[in-house]
Amino acid sequence: MNLVVAIDDLHPEQGWGCEGDIQVEYLSRLNAQYGVKFTLFCPSNYHNKYPITKDWVSYWKQFDWVELCNHGHYHNVSDENKKFMGEQEFLELNYPSAVERIQESLNLWEQCGHKPVGFRAPGWGINQYAADAVSSYFKWIAGHEQHNQGINFGTQFFTGCDGIHESDNISLYGETFMFQSHIQGDWNDNVWNEKNYLHFQKVLDYLLSQYELQFTTISEIK
Repeated sequence: MNLVVAIDDLHPEQGWGCEGDIQVEYLSRLNAQYGVKFTLFCPSNYHNKYPITKDWVSYWKQFDWVELCNHGHYHNVSDENKKFMGEQEFLELNYPSAVERIQESLNLWEQCGHKPVGFRAPGWGINQYAADAVSSYFKWIAGHEQHNQGINFGTQFFTGCDGIHESDNISLYGETFMFQSHIQGDWNDNVWNEKNYLHFQKVLDYLLSQYELQFTTISEIK
């Protein structure tokens, strides 16, 4: 069985995926102890305040146990739609706007020396026009089986919704356990704090006692 751990919202802000963050230390420990790999979904200019940098991207690229993927550009919406859409950037974009936004994002990634092959929409929300636009830019897209119900993607689509903090139900998607999390944010339950880190160790110990696991990134799923 494959086991994937996906993490949303990493960006160059202290506490959100920078060298020296305790969250990053937890990921490093899980890799050293178990061999866990991580698929990191990174907005390229989070809230128009924290653009990715070449040094930040290079820091993560030194590790062979992570892959860096696209998580939109601003991870935000216009002020008039904020109340209804939260930060679901690709819910408010039509086809031309989504193309422009992705191109803007990928241009910044290129300046940082990396080309993401995977994509997840911020807030996991996306409309069909935006889905049509982003499908031509990425090898695969990850999403949620309920949030993205009825949306057709023109590329490979992966689903999974179990959080690193959950234990009541662990779903198997084909031959893959896919755990979701956020690097930070007190409005999320599945963040990398000490409680969730210790809990997830117990989840891993249980799964390893029941299955032969292959720790992979999403791109490595066979």
